[in-house]
Amino acid sequence: MASTTLFTYGPSNVDTLLATTRSVLVQSKDYFNDAIFGHIPLFNILNKKLKVKKQGGASVLVPIIYGKNSTFRAYNRDDTLDTTGTEGLTMAQAKWVHYGGTITLYGDELRLNSGDGKLQDIIKAKTMQAVMSGRDALSIDLWGTSLNSKKIQPLDLLVDQTSSIQDINSTTNSWWQAQQLTSGSFAAQGEADMRNLRDTIIRQGQNNVSAPDEIITTQLISELYEQSQASGIRYGPRDQADGTFSSLKWSTANVGFDNNCISGRLYMLSSDSLQFVVHSEADWNIGEFKEPVDQDMRSAKVIFTGQLVVLNRRRNGKMVSITA
Repeated sequence: MASTTLFTYGPSNVDTLLATTRSVLVQSKDYFNDAIFGHIPLFNILNKKLKVKKQGGASVLVPIIYGKNSTFRAYNRDDTLDTTGTEGLTMAQAKWVHYGGTITLYGDELRLNSGDGKLQDIIKAKTMQAVMSGRDALSIDLWGTSLNSKKIQPLDLLVDQTSSIQDINSTTNSWWQAQQLTSGSFAAQGEADMRNLRDTIIRQGQNNVSAPDEIITTQLISELYEQSQASGIRYGPRDQADGTFSSLKWSTANVGFDNNCISGRLYMLSSDSLQFVVHSEADWNIGEFKEPVDQDMRSAKVIFTGQLVVLNRRRNGKMVSITA
């Protein structure tokens, strides 16, 4: 623990104004102003839009149809129907992963953070810091480029054509491949490639398949897309140009960027084909604070258990090698 540094009082440091006047405390709605954490839109999309809570289970299973029933044909009157047995049903499997950290509170901090001297509850502040730190660590791992048995499955490998995901090898099972398009200059072909990728995704399935609803990319590519929409600037009263954007959209999809997104890539995601499965008893849950017998402090664990799983890999796609 770092030593506490106090303001030095006395005539040379505190004059009449400081001795008689309280300073103004400027704070955000959460009291503490975040000066360290980065933008985590992918995690926010998963957490707000795709989160499904489950309780228990040895692993996360995804039922899949991978083959057609080939017995169907036109027939007339007494023609016999094909009774050949049909396979084509299987399960994909993902293992739960766990993220954990601790909140540590010192006895002197707790005693001093009370009464008239208490500006903000130190337990609440430390809890907010811990949960934000956990989400930040998970968000970084969501943009990994290789599988790690301890870490969450990264988006780039879920939206891929060659990696083995959830116990199924996509190289030998073409139906377990995402859509991938090698692009180039965004100015020259970016939007044409986006339309191509969107329509390729729409073709995957027969049950009223909709277009991707989330696009996530790098800051540069997001800005290049926004720049390409300059001709859509609206004019309001007295011909005042309105170039503001509350959010970017393309076709039916929201467009956003993530600080950790892999350079030169754009992902088109169908939210009905992905799930952020979270254990109902470990969604950044705070454990019991416990105090060692020989120290004036107490600690509690912060635990997350979950997994990002793909339900239908071919309903997602990515563009790679995008340049300005």
